[in-house]
Amino acid sequence: MGQPRFAKIPYRTYTMALAIACLIGVLLFGLGTSYYWHEKQEAIDKTITNLNQAANLAGVEAYVTLFEAATRYEEQSNQATSFLSTPYKERVLQYNERLQKDFESGVNERERKTLQTFSNELERILDAEEFEAVPSDVISSINRRWLYQALEQTNQPNATYELTDAIMRMQSLLTRSGDTLFQEPIDEDQLTSTVDLIVNEATIIQKIINQNESLQIKAVIDVAESGQSFANMASSEASLEARYVNSTNVYEDAYAALRSIRSTSETMLREESKHYRILATTSFVVTLFLSLGLIFLLYYTRKRYNHDLAHLKARALAIDPSLDPVEATFPKTHDFRGIEDELREIAASVHSTVHELENRSQELVRYHERWSSLFSETGLAIALMDDSYNLMERNEMFRQFFGDRNLYEINQLFTETGRRLFEQALEGVADQGTSAQFIIHLKGEHTRYLNIKLTPLKREEKLTYYLIVEDETDRVERERKVDRLVRFDLATNLYNEYGFIQKWERQEIEGAFILIRVHDYHHLVDWYDPAYADLLMTEFARAVETRLSKYAHHLFGRYRDDMFMLYVKGFTAEDEHELMELFPTELIVNYKRQNVHIQIGATETKPAYNDCLFEAMKALQHAKETRTPSVWYDSDILAQMQLAAIIEQALPDAIRKGELTVAYQPQVELKTGRVVGAEVLARWTHPEIGVIPPNEFIRIAERSDQILWLSHNILDLTIEQLVAWQGTIFEDISLSFNLSAHSVDPSIVTKLRDSIESYPWLPDRLKIELTESSDIMSYASELERLEDIADLGYCLSIDDFGTGYASFEAIWHLPIQEVKIDRMYVSGKAKESTSFLRAVSRFANEQELTALAEGIETESDLSRMIREGVELGQGYYFSPALDAVSFESWVNTKGHSK
Repeated sequence: MGQPRFAKIPYRTYTMALAIACLIGVLLFGLGTSYYWHEKQEAIDKTITNLNQAANLAGVEAYVTLFEAATRYEEQSNQATSFLSTPYKERVLQYNERLQKDFESGVNERERKTLQTFSNELERILDAEEFEAVPSDVISSINRRWLYQALEQTNQPNATYELTDAIMRMQSLLTRSGDTLFQEPIDEDQLTSTVDLIVNEATIIQKIINQNESLQIKAVIDVAESGQSFANMASSEASLEARYVNSTNVYEDAYAALRSIRSTSETMLREESKHYRILATTSFVVTLFLSLGLIFLLYYTRKRYNHDLAHLKARALAIDPSLDPVEATFPKTHDFRGIEDELREIAASVHSTVHELENRSQELVRYHERWSSLFSETGLAIALMDDSYNLMERNEMFRQFFGDRNLYEINQLFTETGRRLFEQALEGVADQGTSAQFIIHLKGEHTRYLNIKLTPLKREEKLTYYLIVEDETDRVERERKVDRLVRFDLATNLYNEYGFIQKWERQEIEGAFILIRVHDYHHLVDWYDPAYADLLMTEFARAVETRLSKYAHHLFGRYRDDMFMLYVKGFTAEDEHELMELFPTELIVNYKRQNVHIQIGATETKPAYNDCLFEAMKALQHAKETRTPSVWYDSDILAQMQLAAIIEQALPDAIRKGELTVAYQPQVELKTGRVVGAEVLARWTHPEIGVIPPNEFIRIAERSDQILWLSHNILDLTIEQLVAWQGTIFEDISLSFNLSAHSVDPSIVTKLRDSIESYPWLPDRLKIELTESSDIMSYASELERLEDIADLGYCLSIDDFGTGYASFEAIWHLPIQEVKIDRMYVSGKAKESTSFLRAVSRFANEQELTALAEGIETESDLSRMIREGVELGQGYYFSPALDAVSFESWVNTKGHSK
């Protein structure tokens, strides 16, 4: 009888395998879901653990700070006992004992070692009152990270982050301001500045909770109120006890507020952990019951299947038992072998009819299959139109797009350009008989892009059309997003370099190309995070774009992390002042006032972008090296850079061969005219270039990391000269050695220490003159080395005194013995202002410092310095810098040394 019509695989075997596969699928899905929720719960529990450890860390930090404050108060108020500080010390040790039990997860190796060392040494640190050994930066970093992790896990609003940050800043201000708050007598300026900073943070906290009712909890309200009431301390009438009580109250309120935020977060996390635990348990239980249900259903189905099979076999045999046995044509493994006889009778009765229908409908079936596949099962929207443009048929996708609208109504949904394209396509397809394809916009609440194809189809004698529509909106939007990623900077929404170049090449270029470098970017990345730094760049870009709005033709983009690039049509070097006005010097970032320091390199445009970039980059580099805010590129800059390269290459040989020499500019006691010292100045005459100015080769030495070698060389020459003068009439003359405040190296300290062993008198004859002292307080390690130099007995002098606030601040941190008044106040543009000279003179007398005026050029300058009480001076009025022989001759001739 030919091949059997039924499959050789038993149906019950097939259903059994399918049921088992379903059972396995249910088990895998259920257990996987349960495992997923369990993992979520463990992640929450880990966050809770970290939050508890953060609470212990915060407790240690807070009570160390309070212990330090109580200790300072007891010392300042001459307390006989440590009644106030002892409870704080006990609380510190309690929190430390909790912390030592488990502190292995959530920190890196460096943080763990730092905290373990600190924790083991804590009792000794408290006994010795070595509060500077407390790693506050590490503790604050870990606390902030773990607390922010808890806030993120509980999806708390941004206001909570801002509130937490403000409270932590208030704590940090109180920690750093111990000297100011508890010193006696009071420094009103420093106290007022400190109080203003704390009150400002309290005002920010008050503003945040006013705008967010959910944050108005008692602990936060208390810290805002106590911080604002702290303004009463900005007065010399505030007693030491009042300052202590108020500052500790503010700090304890801040600690309580952070503890409340942590407690709230922990409660939310525990609720979420409980929720995940319930979900995991529920998933497991539901999976178990589903599995048991499937097993029971499988057993019941198998039992019913066997019953039905027996019934069907009996019925098939009862119809005509005389037929051939079914085993002859059915596989032995088939379950429905007894039905074959009945099927055979049915087949005989309909065979002729089926054969004829098959022959006549074969072509129709093939056509129907193609049409069904194309028209119904495809994801495209398809409609069939007659030659009068009436829609004859449409599939479900087409109805989703246009409903039951006719062609005219559909055409009205398009834009004007889309309607024109559609009408032209209809005419072209009707006239030429070829397909047409185009993309048009669909009007509506959201813009959609449709890919429309018109295809002619001849049916019998009539011409019909397929109208095929595909939604291309996602693809177009993806292409637009990719294009934006390629051409724009995501943080500022400005052009990146690629987008800038693309826009550049499509314009007629004539004007100025500028590179702008923002100095604060990398500092903010280190101090805060890249997101905060990018926010600064965004605010800067927004401010510049606002000011650029009056210029019709310009391009603005972000070149690198800390650099912008700008093209303004029509700008030249003569417009430098107008150009600088485009850039803000101060911004508000996250409610904080942020100063902005920039440098720019500019050039007049060339046709090629790379040429403009090269020249602007060179100009910017020159601005950085010369420390000027803006530089326009010209041929002189290129020549200077080439000369700088020659100097950089020649400097090591010059130091090695001894080509560098020193000169001495006399320092005179103004009232008597007696020579008391001289400033040592480096000099270099190159055999080919000639005399190279000191500021030029010193700047290049700093840039090329040769400044330390140069400093050692000049220091050696200075010490040699002092040794040569020892025992002569010049032995009372001291020499001032210039040392950059942020370039102090341990090897310099070692040399100064070792020299004392050979020349015990050296500290009395050698002064260390700190140059670039305006930013001395920004370099903690260099500050410590300068303290080491002062401890050796050397006199420290600050150069250019009065040009920066930090040089005033350095006097409170270093044993400065001399201040050099900048020439700007002596013979420069500010010489007519005597108030500064009078203030410096009075300040020097009060602090027992020596005041030295540099740049005295006329007798009038000399008279004014004497009148204002300045003791020493130097300048061309007395003598320029001289070599050793000329200096000795000058001193002998003038008779100023004695």
